[in-house]
Amino acid sequence: MLAIESIPKGFVQAHDTPLGRLAYVINDLRTNITLADSPLSPEARQLLEDATRLVNGLDPYMSLMTSPHPPILDKMIKAGDEMDWKQLHEQGKTKFELIPEMTSGSYEAVVLQQLAKTAKAKTILEIGMFTGTSTVSFALLPAVDRVVTLELEDFLADFSRPYFEEAGVSQKINVKVGDARESLDQLATEGMTFDMIFIDADKAGYSAYYHKILDNELLALGGTIVVDNTAYKGTPWAPDPSYHLGSAIHAFNEDVRNDPRVEVVMLPVRDGISLIRRKGE
Repeated sequence: MLAIESIPKGFVQAHDTPLGRLAYVINDLRTNITLADSPLSPEARQLLEDATRLVNGLDPYMSLMTSPHPPILDKMIKAGDEMDWKQLHEQGKTKFELIPEMTSGSYEAVVLQQLAKTAKAKTILEIGMFTGTSTVSFALLPAVDRVVTLELEDFLADFSRPYFEEAGVSQKINVKVGDARESLDQLATEGMTFDMIFIDADKAGYSAYYHKILDNELLALGGTIVVDNTAYKGTPWAPDPSYHLGSAIHAFNEDVRNDPRVEVVMLPVRDGISLIRRKGE
């Protein structure tokens, strides 16, 4: 009961996941019906209230019932939320205009840590670091020896470094700045392999990253590829003009699903997470 009461009554989902879009639609419908003084039956109004509470309460309840995230993430997420990303881009400090929603949140950080533990990962490759919340979460695991993270933006490498140092894991993290495709080729040339690979970068590049990983044998024997945002706001099956990458994500999902080398399962965690493993391992 304590957890349920802890969910704010007026809580509204962020509009950045399939569930968030659904919550937005339901809340908007509820508001419009109220303003229009629609002659709905009491039963229909109660159903709408129930739907609102169900969809608005799911994410906060799951967060409440999940083990605590690393405390350093609170500082990192706050700094990312308060950063004027638009101004940074206008000043030429970033190549692209970034947004706070690009970060892996505190709940997903715990999910990723559990996946790394399950995979018994000692070496982790991350493609797309942003503010480094997932990076530091991986590095904080005692069993993890090394995290190599590929990031396009120089600014983000500088931004995240103090937090890595404060968390006491900077020695475990190697940030490679540049085009991830070139960095993947370099890692392959060096003969590197990783027990777990996390892809959370530009969505249009997912297929290219995926094929470079498998073709260059960067995934260690028995390793797992974890891909974020594979349900991308629900747009692969319910397009929305606000989001233009749904078709790219759908193409990637089909590419993986039809690849005879692997097995994949998509999980409804936040904006969708896919777990990919080679067959027979």
